[in-house]
Amino acid sequence: MATMAHGRERITLVEKGKSNFVLQFDQNDPVLLKAAQIINDFTEQCTGAIFVFGSGNMSKPSIILKQLPIDQTYPADSYSIAFRSGHLYIQGSGKGVLYGAYRYVRTIIGARKWFTGKEDTFVPKLTSLAVDADLSIFAKPSFQFRELYFPVELDQEYMDWYGLHNLEEKWGAWGHTFNKIIPPAIYFKEHPEYYALYNGTRQPIQLCLSNEAVFELTVAYFKEQMLENPAAAYWSIAPNDDIGHCTCDRCQAIDKREGGPQGSLIHFVNQVAARFPDKQFTTLAYVQTANAPSHLHVADNVTVILSNIDAFRNDDIQKENSAAIFRRQLRDWKAKAKHIFVWDYLTQFTNYLAPFPIQGTMQKNLYYLQSQGVEGVFLQGGGTAYSDMAELNAYILAHLVWDTDLSEEDLIDEFVNGYYGQAGPFVKAYLVARRNHLFNASSALSIYGNPIDNRADFLSPKAMDEYSRLLEKAEAAIEGDQRLEKRIRRIGLGLDYAYLQQARFYGPRQHGIFEEKDGQWITRPKVKHKVNKFITDVKKIGLTELAEGGPSPDKYAQEWEDIFNTGFRINKAANALVTLKYPFDTSFPANGVRTLTDSVPGYLDYSYNWLLWNGDPMDIELNFKDGQQMDSITVNFLQDARHWIFAPEEVRIAVSMDGRSFQEVLSDRTETVDEDYTVQKVKFSAQIAGHVKIVRVYAKPLSKLPVWRHHPSRKPMIACDEIWIE
Repeated sequence: MATMAHGRERITLVEKGKSNFVLQFDQNDPVLLKAAQIINDFTEQCTGAIFVFGSGNMSKPSIILKQLPIDQTYPADSYSIAFRSGHLYIQGSGKGVLYGAYRYVRTIIGARKWFTGKEDTFVPKLTSLAVDADLSIFAKPSFQFRELYFPVELDQEYMDWYGLHNLEEKWGAWGHTFNKIIPPAIYFKEHPEYYALYNGTRQPIQLCLSNEAVFELTVAYFKEQMLENPAAAYWSIAPNDDIGHCTCDRCQAIDKREGGPQGSLIHFVNQVAARFPDKQFTTLAYVQTANAPSHLHVADNVTVILSNIDAFRNDDIQKENSAAIFRRQLRDWKAKAKHIFVWDYLTQFTNYLAPFPIQGTMQKNLYYLQSQGVEGVFLQGGGTAYSDMAELNAYILAHLVWDTDLSEEDLIDEFVNGYYGQAGPFVKAYLVARRNHLFNASSALSIYGNPIDNRADFLSPKAMDEYSRLLEKAEAAIEGDQRLEKRIRRIGLGLDYAYLQQARFYGPRQHGIFEEKDGQWITRPKVKHKVNKFITDVKKIGLTELAEGGPSPDKYAQEWEDIFNTGFRINKAANALVTLKYPFDTSFPANGVRTLTDSVPGYLDYSYNWLLWNGDPMDIELNFKDGQQMDSITVNFLQDARHWIFAPEEVRIAVSMDGRSFQEVLSDRTETVDEDYTVQKVKFSAQIAGHVKIVRVYAKPLSKLPVWRHHPSRKPMIACDEIWIE
């Protein structure tokens, strides 16, 4: 059976569809049985041969599958593949043998799983299969918990192929759990004392963690849940995904000593964990509990999950300036906790398809986290929704969570050439080009950003034209191959989406929706064509939402239909001299002060085409040097309570015909604000019918946030898109 190839001894496993090797394993072990079936399934797909299951007879050359105990040599899920004494041994701990079977498929057969499903799985067709006689592979994961929250989670084969986890597999209770442990619908009416004393009243937003009854109910909850799910590895005790914490005397005493609400949280979690010393708990270091306590140490059976949600993505987290707080928090938690996981973010949640050039940072990020002692990672992409370069990102991360020393560049090259075929070099050039343009970005690459934010750098019209040319070359290289054309089109959808979002911002200007032709304002044919093709193709790939909690393709299409039907209207205020008494929030600059008169309406996204005032009034004066005939003045404000944006408490509009004396034409007050999270426009309008020289618009924000949207540090904001004069 031994042959020589390139000076190395080779062992033939299969020759011309036949094999003398048998599979030896304990057939009563479900993990070993599944591993054996995987080896046979892919060997048969590759060569047409299968290995007969043996019965302990070692006289024949064998592939021996063996379970090992979890120990320091073989941590959970580790595996080895080695040739010894004429036999191929695949052995591991936990699910390691299963992962070793897929390593056999990848390394010995040469198969590749690029993305979800059979279509994106490549298995070579071979007449023989051989391995080096000195083959020796040992693999242990760089992180003990490894989750990629991408569409790959829908494919269990992908998960097993790369040795990945999901929350349902590991957690009995996951994430923000206070409302699960003590549901307000059951307890709040009779026992408000179980809940946070916040802003002077008991509110069912968080728990009162110093209340003894809360502690006992929590212990009872976990006892019951653990009986129902004894296989769960972790149990989460963490605040709801909401602001607020209890400020009662006992909770506050702990928090003052420990530097914030993380104090009462860790004190409580430690107490519960002490009742279950053989169980593992997790809690979230997130937003108000992101900082480590000043004095308390975290119990050894508790893992802290730290989020880096506030970091921008221009650079890797070891260098990125905005990640400095995260780096300090990680260092501080490591001094207080034995076990740390990190929750990382790898897409733009406000725009899943928007180009998001993080390639080149993933290996550096994971290497840094491992070097800092982080034991597990939850890497959040778009979940089950497709996001920019999801196939490539998942492929890179799936390899790196097992070995952070791998070259990201090599993984990118392998993927683009294997997945995109002859188009691979052009896809690589596209990835390099957008990353190069990002280096001089004037705006941050934010997970809550918008394609408009980067219109001056990596998503400038000039840069996007360059990307389009590269993708056109990619399409030409694989023309006629429908499978590869679909893959390239998925990349192109991101560029189309960025173009369409920016067109909304530019409006009647260059690169916008509308153009003037023969004295009439019309929709640019290119825009309509892009919208129609975009919607059609998005549906073909099965995308159901374009953002986290955002519109479906059908709703997005309806938004565009409304824009086309409304058409373009000229704002007579366009030539006015605009002065502001109070500056707008420069975090959202839009088109500067011209945003209010540029004839471009805001839609329902506050991050562009709106000017925002954070706690200050909007006090505007529009000066028409020669006067302007007016019939009406209309001002639109945005209502978006989720982002603390409300219609003004008071709106006043005054006009001057002579430039000296003023007449008030509108005075409106809002007395109450009902709980409503609907995003909508609120319109204020006044009839004029006169020749006006100066218009003054005053809008006062709410004096304080409504109780149902209280926040300890935020102020009520107002957002205005346009002062329409007709």
